[in-house]
Amino acid sequence: MLKRNGYATHGVGKWHCGMHTWEHTPAKRGFDTWFGLYLGEQGYFSHKKNGKTDLRENYYDVHGNLVDDVRKDLNGLYNTYLFTDKSVELIQDHDEAKPFFLYLAYTAPHIPHEVPENEVERFASHIPSSNRRKYAAMVSVMDEGIGKVVNALTEKGMMENTILVFTSDNGAYFKSVGSNYPLRGGKSSFLEGGVRGVTFVNSALLHKTGYTNTNLHHVTDWYVTFQRLVGDKPGEHSKVQLPLDGVDIWRSISRDEPCRDEILYELRDPSKRLDSLGSEA
Repeated sequence: MLKRNGYATHGVGKWHCGMHTWEHTPAKRGFDTWFGLYLGEQGYFSHKKNGKTDLRENYYDVHGNLVDDVRKDLNGLYNTYLFTDKSVELIQDHDEAKPFFLYLAYTAPHIPHEVPENEVERFASHIPSSNRRKYAAMVSVMDEGIGKVVNALTEKGMMENTILVFTSDNGAYFKSVGSNYPLRGGKSSFLEGGVRGVTFVNSALLHKTGYTNTNLHHVTDWYVTFQRLVGDKPGEHSKVQLPLDGVDIWRSISRDEPCRDEILYELRDPSKRLDSLGSEA
């Protein structure tokens, strides 16, 4: 949708949205370029899944042919650093004559919990648990990476007309080292610790800022919201748009006005879902 409205579209990080055929991969789903992983739970240094390297770079050559470059040469380099560096590079090289969209999906702090030892050492004095230190270091490296992306946008003069969305697909897995306190439950549960993800939005285009928004939002709302913001007119395109599940939440985000009063949690057979209640604390 963004590409047909003139945007340069780039994807970095974790895909995990299907790869049954090439038509299901990022470069065939609207991205001009892709640098990252098709699957999940790869090694942060090896970039391998089931013994095979999954870190790849996709783009179209001068003849319009899709190039799939599996980056085995990057073995041993920490992927959070790689994803940050690629994102900064894309911003710096961007032709400002076109609008810009970047999908940056860090894998941190998903398992496996791996991070350079020097990053862990920064937390040695105040976090007793070695697992918690590692987790904190993973989040910290990601946080610093986001800061570098913001600095690149600012230096490029793009920040004043950018909408920056930071979000999560679910709560922390409470049986590991993550915490959703004071909410109960976590990933794979229907309790708020599992489905109430943390999000923040930063933009000079917001009318109201510096507040906590408690309105209901759903991940499907982002597509509808971006579609309206870019002025897309689906009826004018040859491909018929299927009915959308989301709603436009821009007024909710920008002005703190309610936009929906219900959320659909699940469509699967409830007898087949994983039920995890989690602890009270």
